[in-house]
Amino acid sequence: MRIIQVKYPTQIQQRKLGDKVFVMEAIRDLDEAIDLVCEALSDEEKKDPFAEDLCPYFGILWPSSEALSQYLYEHPEIVKDQKILELGSGLGYPSLVASHLGGEVLATDFHPDVEEYFLRNCRHSSVECKYERLNWRESKTDLGPFDLVMGSDVLYESKHPREVAQGLIRFLKPKGRIILSDPGRAYLQPFIHAMNAEGFKESFDSYGIGDKDIFIFVFTRI
Repeated sequence: MRIIQVKYPTQIQQRKLGDKVFVMEAIRDLDEAIDLVCEALSDEEKKDPFAEDLCPYFGILWPSSEALSQYLYEHPEIVKDQKILELGSGLGYPSLVASHLGGEVLATDFHPDVEEYFLRNCRHSSVECKYERLNWRESKTDLGPFDLVMGSDVLYESKHPREVAQGLIRFLKPKGRIILSDPGRAYLQPFIHAMNAEGFKESFDSYGIGDKDIFIFVFTRI
């Protein structure tokens, strides 16, 4: 599947945590953006199963990302002076917060358009943070290990629970921790079971974001 160039209409969104204002450029309307992708693809390309990977879901500030960002801000000791990896960063709100709080953060995502938006949001928010395109399903041994590996709303396919568990653990230091935020998707419990099977225990908290209840799980090795 070729990489296509689509210029999405955007909007600026601001979130304030304490005295810090985070400014993010997001896609204006997801349905509109998906229509633009479909218009850019040929009829044959639309049949490619990988066409779904080009959908610009990354460009929305999702409630799980907001909840994770709030959790990090309320627990700065988790990120300060820590080496941190975010998988599936999208617009990068949690990575921006972790960097602002003194973490050494590497944000990653697989969608080819994420880097442009993420680096824009670093500039908009006056935060320095590194970015790398990464498919966490593939083994990559030259990254990490990290003190903290985090992700938000990544359990949206039936094959994901075990894959996500192994993907997160792959980059973790022996005494590191994993933080995952999730809106209560169907595959959350299988993911917890997969993490338990890998030797991790969990604690959790919850945040109300708009009309959504978001769960924050923190996993540490037993």
